[in-house]
Amino acid sequence: MLLLTSSACSHSPAPTPPKSGLQPQTEASKAATSPALSGRWWRDDVFYEIFVRSFADSDGDGVGDFNGLTARLDTLNDGDPNTHGDLGINGIWLMPIHPSPSYHGYDVTDYRAVNPAYGTMADFERFLAEAHKRGIKVIIDFVLNHSAKDHPWFKDAMASKTAKHRGWYTFRDAPDPRWKRPWDGGQVWHKTRTEEYYYGLFWSGMPDVNLSNPDAAEAMVSAMEFWLSKGVDGFRVDAVRHLFESEAGTLVDQPESHAFMKAARKRLATKYPDALLVAEAWTDSQTVAEYFGDHGDEFQLAFSFDAGGAMVTAAKDGLKVTMAQFTQTANEAYSDRGFEAPFLTNHDMPRVMRQLKGDAAAARVSAATLLAQPGTPFLYYGEEIGMQGGASSKDEDKRTPMRWTADAGYGFSTGKPWHEADEAEGVDLKSQRKDPNSLWRLYRDLIRLRQESPALSDGRAEALPITGGGRGTFALLRQQGSERVLFVANYHREAAASFSLKLAGTPEVQLQEGLGKVASEGGVLTIEDIGPQGFALIQLR
Repeated sequence: MLLLTSSACSHSPAPTPPKSGLQPQTEASKAATSPALSGRWWRDDVFYEIFVRSFADSDGDGVGDFNGLTARLDTLNDGDPNTHGDLGINGIWLMPIHPSPSYHGYDVTDYRAVNPAYGTMADFERFLAEAHKRGIKVIIDFVLNHSAKDHPWFKDAMASKTAKHRGWYTFRDAPDPRWKRPWDGGQVWHKTRTEEYYYGLFWSGMPDVNLSNPDAAEAMVSAMEFWLSKGVDGFRVDAVRHLFESEAGTLVDQPESHAFMKAARKRLATKYPDALLVAEAWTDSQTVAEYFGDHGDEFQLAFSFDAGGAMVTAAKDGLKVTMAQFTQTANEAYSDRGFEAPFLTNHDMPRVMRQLKGDAAAARVSAATLLAQPGTPFLYYGEEIGMQGGASSKDEDKRTPMRWTADAGYGFSTGKPWHEADEAEGVDLKSQRKDPNSLWRLYRDLIRLRQESPALSDGRAEALPITGGGRGTFALLRQQGSERVLFVANYHREAAASFSLKLAGTPEVQLQEGLGKVASEGGVLTIEDIGPQGFALIQLR
């Protein structure tokens, strides 16, 4: 039997000390291979994050849907390596697809159904089949930490202290314990009409599910198995730092959270050994690394928020220091940097092009840096064409509809899009496919180069010391076996003077922008100059 320690938070009524909430192991599962030893298909993939509501609308109601997504798959990967009109990604992460009262979907009302605004289950299954036909893996958001307050479970829990689902959530009698939300000090205990309080970390509309309750835990993990049985390839697990909380009001990174995910991973692996779990743990690299588990037995990937911050800061400031510091810290934090999922920005952040204030050269060097990183990179839809989104800090402005064309409705919808924002001329896929120097073409070429190179897709990474070059020049060596690929970048807005590094081999430039002459002699590689915000990928023979 898999065991999890009970959360210290009290419930009404108080449960007996729970077991894992997961089904006992069968003889077959006991003999199964350790999940850490299963296939690592994601190691040479590049993922693409999609907000279905904003990607492609097939029926003109202004809201994106599964059929629209299916119709646009060939732009992401048409399944034919000999064509060049697709971006070339081979993994998709869908933001929440479940029924929800909100536009974003992170408050779920049914974990085994799809949002009717996006279509039917049959529509989703068709999308999944078409993606797989093209060699694209699909993971979906799974909101394990909390449900919607409109979920039937919570409605039942609120009905009485003896309700079936009462222990699936956490209640307390008055007074308010006055715990504070870690990132902004907001309230986390919410008053009911009966002088009680329930726990909801993010807001009152998202009560936390009590995963120490065995029935609640079973319902959640069974729902994950439901989607895997449909053919989904894994999950991005939301808010993993907050699954459990202590009696003292510590709301992050509890041992019970790790224990729960290890048990869930082991359970899922008995039938689905290649299912991918990606952790959303918004914190520093040292803490994120703990979600890999003791022996790689928890999550296979975790988003690297430090990587995104370092890359965007380097491109904004024109200095290499953040990239050099991040690389050193990450190499110390992770025993295997293949655990990282680097990205520039996601749906919770202002888009990278907005942060860069429309600086096209900075966006290009950011893209090159991302796709030179170890781990499994994630792109945010529209990033590849330089979308900025809206100017406000509202989340809706970070999640505006995809720009397919410059026409009315952006090629997204024949009706009025659910949310709109201005974009610069040329920020649409149709225009950029025609432009040989477009950002989209750069992303396409970088992705293909990465996928053809074992060193770039799964090699170790080392930041190299440079002699000369100035404060903006950075060098990262990727190596897998005998293959070595050197990434060099000048983040500064002025050209870098000649610089050198100790590295033997005959250089062969694979992709470059603004690179001067490259020479190798006596175990020293010299680059005469590299232009403002220039970069290169150089293979060493």
